[in-house]
Amino acid sequence: MLGKNICGIIFIFMLSFAPKNMAWAEASSTELFPADLLQISNTEAFSKYVFLVDKSERKLLVFEHNGETIKKIDEVPADIGKNGGNKTKRDDHKTPEGIYFFEKKLSPPEIPFEQYGKLALTLNYPNLFDLRESKTGSGIWLHSIPETVPLTRGSRGCVVIRNDVLEKIANYVKFKETPIIIYDKLQYIKKEEHDVRRKELGQYIQSWKEAWESMDLDRYMGFYDEKFKSAGFNFRTWKNHKKRLKDKYKYIKVTLSQPFLLLHKDQLIIKTLQKYESDGHTDYGVKTVHALNSNGKYKIISEEWTPSTENGTIKEGLSAGTEQLTAVPATKKDVKN
Repeated sequence: MLGKNICGIIFIFMLSFAPKNMAWAEASSTELFPADLLQISNTEAFSKYVFLVDKSERKLLVFEHNGETIKKIDEVPADIGKNGGNKTKRDDHKTPEGIYFFEKKLSPPEIPFEQYGKLALTLNYPNLFDLRESKTGSGIWLHSIPETVPLTRGSRGCVVIRNDVLEKIANYVKFKETPIIIYDKLQYIKKEEHDVRRKELGQYIQSWKEAWESMDLDRYMGFYDEKFKSAGFNFRTWKNHKKRLKDKYKYIKVTLSQPFLLLHKDQLIIKTLQKYESDGHTDYGVKTVHALNSNGKYKIISEEWTPSTENGTIKEGLSAGTEQLTAVPATKKDVKN
């Protein structure tokens, strides 16, 4: 009898705390996502991975494509510039903040082991956004250091991790394709909000595409910044170029692959595999769009097009913009995009 009473008391005691404990368990298991890394493209020609750096936490994280969403696969300690803040000029010993891409690999004897360890991966600082803000400096890398050197010494602006760690995660890097996004502090949001933001940006891309296909020139140019510059074009000449194509073709159809969606504060990079069709021409290419958020709306400041095969393999011998984004006489058949 006493045993039954004790069991009943324990059961009632557990029930009285169940709602609170269950709520805590649910909250603790809620998955959070980086607020600005909305989508990694499933296009085979692109990178499957994105590197993120949180300067405030002194961490480097690696995410991979995971269907409609993303998944963290690695997180390691990192060192950053000796001085705090965003890099703006040469020799300020600050680590830049923004969206960058890995360019090439360096190793001894190209670089001194005692300073850079076994490996260094160079970044494209200053990028297009940096140049627009007149930032200076160069030589920003993700590199390693010997085991005898503390990971807290502070760099001249580079992101620094251990030798063995860099050798491992370097396998995720596809040069010219894999991004590394550097933040002062990485913000996280719940999956529901992450999905909403991704879909909103997807709708922005869809609206731009529809304006292009409709050949509604005013609507289409509404997506472009007045200081737009790309491959010899400015806002005015780009508009004139598109008007000539509108007069030339009866229809335009644009098909885009699932895009990379890379954000850093008001900066946006969209990268997608594009198929362009008209009654006079059809081609494939990699389209890269740079945009800035202005008064709550993204405005395109530059875009690049690199000719490729249908699966995204870059065609050798043609540089970015050779056909579609080069200012040439309107009579040239291949200029259209």
